Amino acid sequence: MTEEARDLHRVIDASVRDMLSAFRIQVQVGRLSEQALEAIIFRAAHPIVNSVATYSAEQRAALLPSIVRFMLAAFLEEIGRS
Repeated sequence: MTEEARDLHRVIDASVRDMLSAFRIQVQVGRLSEQALEAIIFRAAHPIVNSVATYSAEQRAALLPSIVRFMLAAFLEEIGRS
């Protein structure tokens, strides 16, 4: 794995952990509104999108399946730790 891929993986892991943490904290108060959920997801996606912003549209499109796979894996790993 290249250093760029490791960096992207770290950003994705951190973003997913932060997203789940924010969700768990906010859901303790009660049901989340759609707007609150969207804000949590947007905040988590922002660093991921920024980390690939310098790539061309074609490169970002080629990376998208891997990014989604990394996000899902990080999500499941974090849920498994709970």
